[in-house]
Amino acid sequence: MKPEYEYRPGPRNTRERNDYSHLAAHLRANPGVWVKVRTAPTIGAAGAAAHQIRAGKRVAFRPAAEYEAYSHGLEVIARYVGACHVSPLPPGGYCTACGTVDVGVN
Repeated sequence: MKPEYEYRPGPRNTRERNDYSHLAAHLRANPGVWVKVRTAPTIGAAGAAAHQIRAGKRVAFRPAAEYEAYSHGLEVIARYVGACHVSPLPPGGYCTACGTVDVGVN
């Protein structure tokens, strides 16, 4: 079964291809909505792009952990989930909602 997501047109030229600021802004304005980010040339590139979005390695998708992303074949799909607002963190210093870890807790 193919996942459901919103289709957004891709960048028109090479300079725009690596600028995802408009798409990231759209995701922030529509939290929880899965959107196709791009079609990658290879399955490995799609997986790498999804990882870069989750890790915040792409500037538009920072801070890390505020976006979820995955690859489905050559397609890269992402959504904005926002920051975890659990404060203080539960006992043990780990939030199961977002994966935040308080390294100061032993």
